[in-house]
Amino acid sequence: MDSQLWPDELRHKLRKQNLPAAYINRLVEELSDHLLDTQSEHTSMDAQTAFARLGSADTIATAASREFRSRTFAGRHPYLTFVFGPLAFVPAIFLGLLFGPYCILATLYAAFALVTGNEPFPASEESGTLSTYWVACCYHHFFRFVPFALAALFFCRWGRKSAMQRWAMLSCGIVAAMAGATVSIVRPVDGNFAEWMLMFGLAIKLTVNQLLQFLVPLAVAAWLLLRVPQRLSPSSVTPNAAAI
Repeated sequence: MDSQLWPDELRHKLRKQNLPAAYINRLVEELSDHLLDTQSEHTSMDAQTAFARLGSADTIATAASREFRSRTFAGRHPYLTFVFGPLAFVPAIFLGLLFGPYCILATLYAAFALVTGNEPFPASEESGTLSTYWVACCYHHFFRFVPFALAALFFCRWGRKSAMQRWAMLSCGIVAAMAGATVSIVRPVDGNFAEWMLMFGLAIKLTVNQLLQFLVPLAVAAWLLLRVPQRLSPSSVTPNAAAI
């Protein structure tokens, strides 16, 4: 093999393993340095012999992928991370977004009342029906999409960081199924209040709202996992590699 073509072929094989660009560049440079040192120590060794001792590009790429993934928790426990992870993470982020702001505001409200002895926002006798209804509508639309989009974003970024994009896509599919099984309904009640109902369950026929909820996590996954990665120019080789 031509010594100047070897770095490009190795980069190509490493990219097929979905490894990060920084890791690929560092590995190719280190192997190029190793080949230089080997030929310097054994002046009678030609480039083909040095390549044979190092191993084929396929062998190196497979070993590098296995070694890279073994560094991370996700790589060591893919089923626990990308299969069972969404089942625990989605309810956790859902409850956190639902009760977290309320707990923070309730704490601030109680602290203000304790310090001043007055309620910061005294209840009005003329509560508007429209404002109550639209607050419920905000909750309705927020919890139909945002928790599931955030969960998909979390697992996509984790999958990209650990070079496990296919597993991350599986996680997004699980999140999308959970989103599609969510039913949220809001309606005015008695002219002064709004009723917000949130239910989870499987239906024989999905509604348009559930279909949109199902598609949002998949759209996040498509944007983060399926977009064309930035590739290096075929002529860009490291200086050390070009000298082999």
